[in-house]
Amino acid sequence: MEKKAVWITLIVLCVLFVIQIPFNFHHNAYYYATHIKQKKDRYPFVTLLDSNYLPASYVPGYNVENDDKRGSYTVSISKKRIHTEQDIVELNGAHIRYSKDYNDPNYYLNNLASFSFSENGIINEYYKIGNPPKNAKQEMKHALEQIQSEIKQTSEKPLINLQWIWNAWFRIHYR
Repeated sequence: MEKKAVWITLIVLCVLFVIQIPFNFHHNAYYYATHIKQKKDRYPFVTLLDSNYLPASYVPGYNVENDDKRGSYTVSISKKRIHTEQDIVELNGAHIRYSKDYNDPNYYLNNLASFSFSENGIINEYYKIGNPPKNAKQEMKHALEQIQSEIKQTSEKPLINLQWIWNAWFRIHYR
C-alpha cells in the first residue's frame, strides 16, 4: 500500500510540474530570452516586446511603456539625450529607431535611422530617412546591447530554472 501512495504522489508532482511550465515561461520570459546563447545581431528579448509585460525596473534609465491590448502587451522602450541634448532611441518589437532631434514634432519622419527585426529577433534591414547621424547604426546596436544587458542583470531569476526547455522551444518556434 505504501508503494502505491509513493507512486501516486510522484505522478501528482509530475503533473503539477508540467502544468506550471507555461506560467514559468510567461512570468520569466525576459530572463530566459537574455540567458539563451545567441548569434550576432540576434536579440531574442525583442520578440517578447509584442506580447509580454516588461517591468520598468528591468531597464533603469529608459522609459518603458506597456500598452495593454486585451491581455497582451505592446512594449516600447525609449531613451532621450544619449550623446546630445536632442537625440533619442526608441525600441519596440518591430524596429529600433535613432533620431538626432526629438524636439522636431516629425522627428520620426526626418533624419531618422532604423533597424527592423525579423520575427525571431534578428536585425533585418537598415533604413534611413533624410540625413541621420553617421553613427546611427552604432548607437542603435549599442542601445540594443545595453538594454539586453540591463534586462539580463535585473530580471528575476526563476524559482525553477527551465532554461534548457525554453532554449529548445525558442529554437523550434523562432527558427
